[in-house]
Amino acid sequence: MSLKITLVYVLRKITEASLALVIGLAASAFLMAIYGYDPGKALYWLFYGGFGTRTVFLDSLAYATPLMLTGAAFAVCASAGLFNIGTEGQAYMGAVGAVIFGGLLPRLAPSLGFASMPLALLGSATLGMLWALGPALLKVLRGVHEVISSIMFNWTAFYTVMYLVRGPITNPARPEMSLPVEPQARFPVLFRGSILTGAIYVAVIASITAYLILKLTKFGFEMRIAGANPDAARYGGVNIPRTILLTYLLSGSLAGLGGGLIVTGRPPVWSIYGTLGNITNVGFDGIGVSLIAMNNPAAVVVSSILIGGLWNGSRFMEPYAGVCSELSRAVIGLIVIALSIPEALRFVRRTFKRWGV
Repeated sequence: MSLKITLVYVLRKITEASLALVIGLAASAFLMAIYGYDPGKALYWLFYGGFGTRTVFLDSLAYATPLMLTGAAFAVCASAGLFNIGTEGQAYMGAVGAVIFGGLLPRLAPSLGFASMPLALLGSATLGMLWALGPALLKVLRGVHEVISSIMFNWTAFYTVMYLVRGPITNPARPEMSLPVEPQARFPVLFRGSILTGAIYVAVIASITAYLILKLTKFGFEMRIAGANPDAARYGGVNIPRTILLTYLLSGSLAGLGGGLIVTGRPPVWSIYGTLGNITNVGFDGIGVSLIAMNNPAAVVVSSILIGGLWNGSRFMEPYAGVCSELSRAVIGLIVIALSIPEALRFVRRTFKRWGV
C-alpha cells in the first residue's frame, strides 16, 4: 500500500511539473511570436544549446554548479519556514571572499599560496554566512521579516562588492575586473573543450550534506518542526531563536560558497567583472531552482541542471534564431516561473497556515 501511495505521489508530481513546463513553453512561444520571432526555431536552439551535444551539456553542468548551492541555501531556510531572499547578496559576498582569501591574501603572504583553494572556499562560506547573520538577528531580536531585511542586504552587498571590485581589489592589469584568484585556487577543468571544473564535486557534496543534515540530525529535525508548527516546536523544547540563527548561518554559508565557486570554478576569468555580470542573479535563480525541486536540497542538484542548461542554451538563441538577449532572458524567466509556481503556492499556503490565516 505504501509503495502504491509513493508511486501515485511521484506520478502526480511528474504530471504537475510536465504541465507547468508546457504552460511555460506556451507562454514563451506566445511572447516570442508577439515580437515576430519563430518560436519553434528559438526553443529548438534553447534546448539544443543546453543539452544537444556532450560539450554543451558539460558547459550546462558548469552553469548549474553555483545554482546547486544557492538552491540548497534557499531550501534549507524554506524547510524551517523562512524565506531567504538574501541568497543573492550572500553569493556576492562569497565571490568577494574567494577573491580576497584566494587571490589578494596569497599575494600579500606568498607562503600561503599552497593553501589558496581551501582559503578561498573557507572565505566564501564565511563571508556568506556573516552576511546572512544580519537578517537573522533582525528577525530574532526585532521581529523584522526576513524578506524585507534580506532585500535591503542584497542591495547593500551589490554596491559594496561593486565598490571593492572597482577599487581596493581591482586588477591593475585588467581594471574592468577584480584581481583573479591564484592558480592554486582554481579548480581543474574536467573535460577538454568545456568549462566544467571540479567545482561541481564540491557543489554536489555540499547539497547532499545539507539534505542529510535536514533529514538525519537533531538540528535538522528542529528546523523542520519549527517550519511546520512553531507552537509544537516550542512545546517540544525547541529554541526557536537559536534555530533561526543557525538555519540562516547554514544557508548563508551555502550561498556564499556558491558565489565563490563562480570565481574559483568557472574559466577563463577566475575573477569578478566590474559590472558583477558573472555573479548577478545566481542567488535569485537559486530560489527558482529550489522551488522546482520542492525545497529539497538533494533534488536541487537535478533542477539546477535544467536551469543551468536553459541559461547555457540561451546563448544560442540570438546568433541562430535572432532572438535578442533581453527576450531570451524573459523566456527563461517565464519557464522558471511556471515550474516554480506549484511549490511556491504550497509554501505560501503552509506559511499562512502557520500564521493561523
